[in-house]
Amino acid sequence: MNQVQQYIHDIVHDKVSDIINLVDGNGASIGRLVPLTVKHLDDDGIIGKLTDWRNANMSFFLTHFTATIERTRNWLANVVFRNPTQLMFLIYSSDQLIGHFGFKNLTDHDVLLDNAMRGERGGHPKLLQVAGRALIDWLFEKTDVETVYGYVLTTNAAAIMLNRAMGFGLWEKYPLNKSVNNGEARWDMGEKGEGSNDNLYCYRVEVVRSGS
Repeated sequence: MNQVQQYIHDIVHDKVSDIINLVDGNGASIGRLVPLTVKHLDDDGIIGKLTDWRNANMSFFLTHFTATIERTRNWLANVVFRNPTQLMFLIYSSDQLIGHFGFKNLTDHDVLLDNAMRGERGGHPKLLQVAGRALIDWLFEKTDVETVYGYVLTTNAAAIMLNRAMGFGLWEKYPLNKSVNNGEARWDMGEKGEGSNDNLYCYRVEVVRSGS
């Protein structure tokens, strides 16, 4: 475990705190990003919201299943919190929890921005955009990665607008192909330039560190 991974591990296990303040273009506070940690496993309210948001937005994920509170709790405990290359943040507007944002697959060179979700109305209209950009800046500050990348369904107009507003470029198109296992559907990415049997595609987008 390297120094950055140890830092993520310590955040997840509440040994250190790293809350990211969110400000608008005028410097006014509009919210904060709070790391999701092991203490939240006992918070049924937060686990319930994560579960409800996941089910309400299933069509925007590459795996389709019905989430339950216990499944969400087990996923956090056994997948997210055990992975020192992954971290999720809760997005707050004042005291209202409105969504989450995170990253995974952190290497020495790049990292995948992931788990973007506005689950509730309220707060600043650009809160999710500000949260994503703040997380990108945090990654460039705390790690040595040169590239932050993401994947966006070509059919998700709102996510395309959000990623453009956060400064993502490249927009390479990849096919997605469906498989079903134990009644759960999953879409796997093919090679750039290939076709999709299901006529479904995604963009790979990226932000490169300034000066790289």
